[in-house]
Amino acid sequence: MEQAKPAKPATLTDVARLAGVSVPTASRVLNGGVRGADSGRRELRKRVQDAASALGYSVSPAAQAIKDGRARTIGLLVSDIEDFGAATIIAGVMHAAEERGLSVAVRTTRDDARREIDLLTHFRGERHRAIVLATSRTTDARRESELSEQLRILQEQGASIVLIGDSDLDYPRVTIDNRGAAAELAAALVRSGHRRFAIVSGPSEQITARDRVEGFLEGLASHGIAVPDEAVVHAEFSRDGGYEAVDRLGSRIRELDVIAAMSDAMAVGVIARLRDHGLAVPGDLEVTGFDHVPMLGDVLPEFSTVEVPLEDFGESALRLALDEPDGPEGRKHVALEASLIVHGVRVGASV
Repeated sequence: MEQAKPAKPATLTDVARLAGVSVPTASRVLNGGVRGADSGRRELRKRVQDAASALGYSVSPAAQAIKDGRARTIGLLVSDIEDFGAATIIAGVMHAAEERGLSVAVRTTRDDARREIDLLTHFRGERHRAIVLATSRTTDARRESELSEQLRILQEQGASIVLIGDSDLDYPRVTIDNRGAAAELAAALVRSGHRRFAIVSGPSEQITARDRVEGFLEGLASHGIAVPDEAVVHAEFSRDGGYEAVDRLGSRIRELDVIAAMSDAMAVGVIARLRDHGLAVPGDLEVTGFDHVPMLGDVLPEFSTVEVPLEDFGESALRLALDEPDGPEGRKHVALEASLIVHGVRVGASV
């Protein structure tokens, strides 16, 4: 008896024919376009998905990679994987990538300029579709020039490049108005009756740290309040950096109304060290933050901070990186909104 030949697996063309759509349309629905799982009209998506299910068709990641020589992956660079802000950005990029059928390769630079360059060099061989940089950009011209050269090579090899955060580099980027949000927070604290401030922030050469400090000082100055240079301390953008900053403020801490930390992680360190000194927060003085770690609000219901939409950075970054030809052209900058939280109450948004 002649053995029956096994049926050939269904192809994308078979799916498109059964659904009554073009092959590119079927591909966008099944492989994820710029809108990921939401690519195309709902009715159209259902027809394509039903056709794929009826035919037993499944997407082949290997075939997709072979087609254009690039992996179904996104390369993501962050400074510190243990930092709350970085962890939330990672989650946002991963969620946005999963909706598009992509995976994310995360690497951490540990704020080491040499390691950052080495990791980008390794990315060349991994053939990612896009590279997202969520590392702190600096005012160090040599460091930024070396970085720009690595990104240029990756882009020439076919990877899309997107930066998260402010930078002078000429690549698409997703940002918030750090300076404006910090100024609004400072003004709100003055209106609540505070007059004596100290500021702790990340390294002065980091653009984000610089912009937040300058914005906060501008907000105070608009109400006639100045902060002496010795009351502005730059340390690591971390819990340990905040802890160290308190010691560098010395005896001044007992004269203050507010220590304004330019990240919630630093605020945690500041609070811990103040308690070592026998000072209660917020009883003896207030500590504020920036970024919004929800757990801090749980422990300190009247905590003041700026809520940065960290997880939204992921979707915005991938939209910039993976826009299809029929998407918005020339869009290179997405500015997200940061919400102000003063004494536990959300009071508005800053663009």
